[in-house]
Amino acid sequence: MICNVIQKGESTLRKTCEPVTNFDAIQETIKNLKDTMEQLKGMHSFKRDIELAAPQIGELKQVAVIEYNQEKMVLINPTVIKNSINKRLIREGCISFFKYRALVPRYESVAVKAQNEKGETLQIKSKSDLAMLLQHEIDHLHGVLYIDHLQNGESDMWINQ
Repeated sequence: MICNVIQKGESTLRKTCEPVTNFDAIQETIKNLKDTMEQLKGMHSFKRDIELAAPQIGELKQVAVIEYNQEKMVLINPTVIKNSINKRLIREGCISFFKYRALVPRYESVAVKAQNEKGETLQIKSKSDLAMLLQHEIDHLHGVLYIDHLQNGESDMWINQ
């Protein structure tokens, strides 16, 4: 099912999501995330990859779907287990802040431990744009938005043209 994406200012985006323990019960959420992502891709021409977290469709579960290099990854209960010392500024946006962009300091590399839709454990190590996507989505699952990483908050954002 295609869902409405929760937008900037709505309190759901600031809530911490519950860990998933029942993987059968979360399958509909995963399908809804994928369906909604596909609709968004059809409506907008994304220059980079796309990702969506469950709280962005109103579900407070630790589930995110990332499409990177045309490959979809389902991440359930993801956590950063290691990160680089260094950060770099990444031009970042969010589907829930669709018109806005900002330069966000993110770790250059991360290692993430998560589970897939079957509950199997997986680890992802990245020092590319995928590292930024992982950090962005994991933040969503903890009620953290990319503006929280900006020195001057929303003042550091600009409207994407």
